[in-house]
Amino acid sequence: MTRGIRDEDEDGKHEVDDCKATGASEKALRVETPDHGNVWVPKSVIHDDSEVFEEGHEGRLVVRSWWAEKQGW
Repeated sequence: MTRGIRDEDEDGKHEVDDCKATGASEKALRVETPDHGNVWVPKSVIHDDSEVFEEGHEGRLVVRSWWAEKQGW
């Protein structure tokens, strides 16, 4: 397992620890991740369990598993 990444659970979520939202647009959030650098994440794929959901937030980013797989996470 890569640093900062947890396995997907039964709810179709993919979690990444130690993230920070560094920017935002109307439809996406720019997130700094430990393993993938700065990534634009569509707000529509951010799970309700995420601690990172608007600019300035830090913590665990939780996204839909299908999107994470598409990104190669």
